[in-house]
Amino acid sequence: MTMTMPTSLLRGAAALALILTGCSDGSSNKGPDGGMPPDSPPSSPAFHQVEQLARPGINEALLITEAFNAGFNAAAPSFAGVPADTLNAVVGEAKTVLKALYLGGCLLNGALSLSADQGVKPAGMTCHAVGPALWVENSLAGVTLTQASKDAAQRYADKVFSQFVPDVMRVDTSVDSNYLTLCGDASSTPLLCGGRFLNNDVIDVTYNYFLNGAATTKGPYDQFRALTGDGVMFSTDDASNVGAVTLADPTNHQQGHPNVSPTFPYSAAPF
Repeated sequence: MTMTMPTSLLRGAAALALILTGCSDGSSNKGPDGGMPPDSPPSSPAFHQVEQLARPGINEALLITEAFNAGFNAAAPSFAGVPADTLNAVVGEAKTVLKALYLGGCLLNGALSLSADQGVKPAGMTCHAVGPALWVENSLAGVTLTQASKDAAQRYADKVFSQFVPDVMRVDTSVDSNYLTLCGDASSTPLLCGGRFLNNDVIDVTYNYFLNGAATTKGPYDQFRALTGDGVMFSTDDASNVGAVTLADPTNHQQGHPNVSPTFPYSAAPF
């Protein structure tokens, strides 16, 4: 059933609507939708930085306290304007996590009966000791680090922190670079100058360096690769996984997605 309304009534309804929506008790200078009136100049929007998007896994991996992670993301990479006490607390937590990474790698070397030369070398540094020798108690279940362990862990933390923080992406256009391109050698500060491609396995590259000085090569899954990679593949086509330490499993359909496009906008087509 269709109802029609005379044109005169339509005009009258429209006029009434304009009158009603235009009324105000004078208590606020707002438009009919509760916002600023149409003739008001637009106010400047307030923006809040919520993330630094340079190298994935740096702040998320090194900061445990949620407030520290949020503060890190909201600050400039240079930490300009951050109060010294706050900055020192954030840096201290990041270095505590780094020291744990160093000691954990050296402890596992001994647990797997690997010598310092045979085992992982965190950030390219040969472990000063392995397994029980890290502890005063000379046991894998020790609770008191030797002074040598404390000193070596601090050297590792200072080196790695200076190589990855400030967390910015550097691109050396003079070389055919990717996420593995070093700014000199493995002891340079900063460490990486290659930018990244969409199919670079950035987490494997970072873990591989943190825990084995980037010495783990791609191969079948084993103890080394379980430690130096996250096991997540960009693609089931192994040729597309740049920087991964574990060979892709083409039968694992829980991982991988279409390859990136060679033309703008480069991202893979949606499923």
